[in-house]
Amino acid sequence: MCRSGCGASRRSVAWVTGWWTAVRRPWLPSPAAVRVRAAAAAALAAALCLGGGAFWLRQVIYADSVAGSIATARSQALAIASTYDTPAARINADGGTLARGPVDLDVESDLARDGYDRWYEFPYYGMGISFAVVDDHGEVLLAQNQLAYYVRESGLTFPPSPPRQSDFSFGRLDVFLRPPGNGAQGQHDGREVTLVTYNFSPSGPESKDVEATVYMLISPLDAEAAVAPVDHWLRRGLPTAVLFVAVVAWWAAGRALRPVERMRAELARITAADMSSRVPQPRTGDEIARLAVTMNATLDRLADAAERQRRFVADAAHELRSPLAGLRNTVEVAATHGGTADPKVLGAGIERLQRLTDDLLLLARLERTAPARGKPIDVAAIAEELAGERRYRVPPDERFIVVAPEPALVTGREEELARMLRNILDNASRYARDRVTVTVTKPGPGLVRVEVHDDGPGIPEADRERVFERFARIDEARDRGHGGAGLGLAIARDIAVRHGGSLYAAGATGGARLVAELPQSPPN
Repeated sequence: MCRSGCGASRRSVAWVTGWWTAVRRPWLPSPAAVRVRAAAAAALAAALCLGGGAFWLRQVIYADSVAGSIATARSQALAIASTYDTPAARINADGGTLARGPVDLDVESDLARDGYDRWYEFPYYGMGISFAVVDDHGEVLLAQNQLAYYVRESGLTFPPSPPRQSDFSFGRLDVFLRPPGNGAQGQHDGREVTLVTYNFSPSGPESKDVEATVYMLISPLDAEAAVAPVDHWLRRGLPTAVLFVAVVAWWAAGRALRPVERMRAELARITAADMSSRVPQPRTGDEIARLAVTMNATLDRLADAAERQRRFVADAAHELRSPLAGLRNTVEVAATHGGTADPKVLGAGIERLQRLTDDLLLLARLERTAPARGKPIDVAAIAEELAGERRYRVPPDERFIVVAPEPALVTGREEELARMLRNILDNASRYARDRVTVTVTKPGPGLVRVEVHDDGPGIPEADRERVFERFARIDEARDRGHGGAGLGLAIARDIAVRHGGSLYAAGATGGARLVAELPQSPPN
């Protein structure tokens, strides 16, 4: 049933598919490639939707046309079965044994019989319909139009026995019409056509004795004429519509990607030396606008990280220069005067340099690695252990008191949590006069709190956040005297954050109070 229209549909789909394959080649520039892919995808979708819809409509129209022709042929077959053996039928027939036999009718001389002939002629004879009446031995009794032509010119034959009925004495038969051998041309040469058959007998349709069979030709030309407008659309309109959709998609993709191109150009101008620029944010409120907001937020974080890195490098160089300069000065003085350097001075400088180097390496490792899940760690036991170690130093430090009524489990890495508590205790030991109280509690569900409260000079409210910055000192001279480099609390806060918690300086009536809050390990 699908001929020229199906071919046009397949050619259109093949053309769009080939185009889609071509545009996926990597040599296309990125902006153009995105636009071409968008246009190709839209064109392919249009070809499938419009072409599929047109093809479906074509099939429906073709099937309806064939069904209408079959219904008409059935009604005509009934009339032909009742009038085939009349003088009017014999006169209008093109062939058949009855048409070649004597006809007892003189139309020109008998006006009354001529009126009778015209009455029987309407509406089935002389109207261009193609039929044949065949007896129960396969002999053609009457034939008209195309069936008469192919019986006469191509030797078309019919089954010697009546065809089987399928629906109320009607049946269907598909035959192939061969072209005539004499060079003449018929409408259906070389085509397969459908014949509607109707078996009838003198005793009525229920009788088993078939007198003759009427064959009605269902011409495919009528159905093809009905679907001709759809075929015209498939051949010409579909490629035009697909091209139009592709052009619109190309334009829409270019317009949508214009802000992206501006963002790309602005990003290309941003360098590590100057990260002050930001990408333009469209006011459309769509995905591209949200992308611009996210990119600017990322640039803010990168700029902040770069600035912190620059400060860190500068501060680290400054801090490393001081102990190196002291060691160099000690060695040069000893070499100048021909003596030996004081081992205590060298040991103190080396110890300070090693401590600073270890802190810098630890900070680099904390920033480079992701936090591990670890295992449940009892921070109360760690606090008691660290406080107990200080009692056995030389000289012993008896200032630390640990208040931990019950175990406090935190999921993490033991060495990192121990380093966090050690740094907090070291900071308190530098400034405490007589006592440092370490309290480990569980103030709420899922929370562990560690408070370190010393009786030293305390931290001014304005500096409670700054003390956690790297290389930060509230009292430069005093901090140097205590040997600190300003990295201990920064490392402690990084470890607390890595474990999902926080570290901050809280207010206190006397001295300084540092509070670390960590999520409690879930119960097994």
